[in-house]
Amino acid sequence: MNDLPSDVPRLRALAAWLESQLGAVRKAIDAAEERDGPRWWVQWMRTAPGEPRRGVLHRAGCWCPGAPDLHLADARRVLAEHGTGIERCLVCRAEVTPQPPG
Repeated sequence: MNDLPSDVPRLRALAAWLESQLGAVRKAIDAAEERDGPRWWVQWMRTAPGEPRRGVLHRAGCWCPGAPDLHLADARRVLAEHGTGIERCLVCRAEVTPQPPG
């Protein structure tokens, strides 16, 4: 059973409303994650002088020694700044949710 309207203007209006609702939900998730406190940290590796920094991203609860000191926005910033120089821990599989569009 398909309850969607059949005309393009109403479908576009519905799509716009759904996108705004999704944006609001993503903002609420981000706010809740920030309220929960730091959940990630980077274990920085030694590199040769002049080499780019390399590290491993961990999340709270990982067995690896360390203390979460990064909030969601900080973790996203570190990943953006260091790109492929930051690996995800193979044990805790630390992930940072993608930046919501818009």
